[in-house]
Amino acid sequence: MNQSKKEPIKNGKIWIVFGILLALITPWYFPKSFGEILIYGIPLWAVIIIVASILLSAFLSYVIRYHWTIEEENEEEEAKGAN
Repeated sequence: MNQSKKEPIKNGKIWIVFGILLALITPWYFPKSFGEILIYGIPLWAVIIIVASILLSAFLSYVIRYHWTIEEENEEEEAKGAN
């Protein structure tokens, strides 16, 4: 696993997914009819925002876990290289 990690800020695919998820949690562009459609008593726009918020949280966790270069990882790799 000598695959070098790219910082998330330099990865365009991550930014595209962030943009889509952030657009989904912004309610002011939803049509007015979304307020009339109810799912278990909750307006459709609210359901979309709740689901998108959960997806955003999961995606942030994924990015931090697998794409973020942490100093501890760098120190461990340097220690292994010194041995």
